[in-house]
Order: sequence, then structure tokens, then C-alpha cells
Amino acid sequence: MSVPARGFSARVQLPCRVFCGPDSILELSGVAVSIDTGTLVLALPARDSSQSMPQPGDKVRLELSLPVTESTAGAKCLELRARVSNIMEQHDGSRQVTFTFRKASFKDLVGGPLPKASKSDGKVWRM
Repeated sequence: MSVPARGFSARVQLPCRVFCGPDSILELSGVAVSIDTGTLVLALPARDSSQSMPQPGDKVRLELSLPVTESTAGAKCLELRARVSNIMEQHDGSRQVTFTFRKASFKDLVGGPLPKASKSDGKVWRM
């Protein structure tokens, strides 16, 4: 039995923040336009030339905001440490920056992580 081939698109439009520089003091905002296993492409708006930009080879931290589909679900983001692999200047002055990464992790955007269950809540469960 074979699995039919399905079209897959890594094209997205998700807000993303980039933290770079010493101690991640510089923050840039953009839109992730493509994400694949180990690669993310980010569109950054045109910037003043005096503003600092990460350069190829720089290590950065990215926070990619994920869409919320359930009303009861909290907002999440995909956090990853990445390296700038390529920067392409666009005709309108914006840039498309390609990042490579190995591992990503999910985290809550609002309210921090969920509280852990207490080990000693006074109840004894038996079967």
C-alpha cells in the first residue's frame, strides 16, 4: 500500500521577533514567510541604515507567534536559537533573512508556564 503524494507548503505569515546582539539587547520584528525543518525565512521591513542588523554567521534567538485556534487554548510561541545564514536585500529596501536552526521549543506567551501539579495534595488514590 502506498501513501498518495500530497502537496506541502512551508509558506506561512506568522509574526516573529528576533533578539540579537550582546545579551540579546537588540530586538527586531518581522514576519516569518517560510519555515521548514531546520530553516526559517523572515521578512524584515525596510530599516534606517543606522540601525544594527544581524549579519551572516551571527547567533540569534527567535520567537515565532503561533496562531490560536481554540478559544480555551492559550497563546503559544515557538522559540528557537538560530544562526543567520543569508540576507537578501529586496527592491523596496526590506530584507529576507534566512536562519538555520537545530531544535525548537514551545512556550506560553502570556502568564508563563502552566503550574505543575502538587505531589502532596493530601489525597490518596487507590485501585
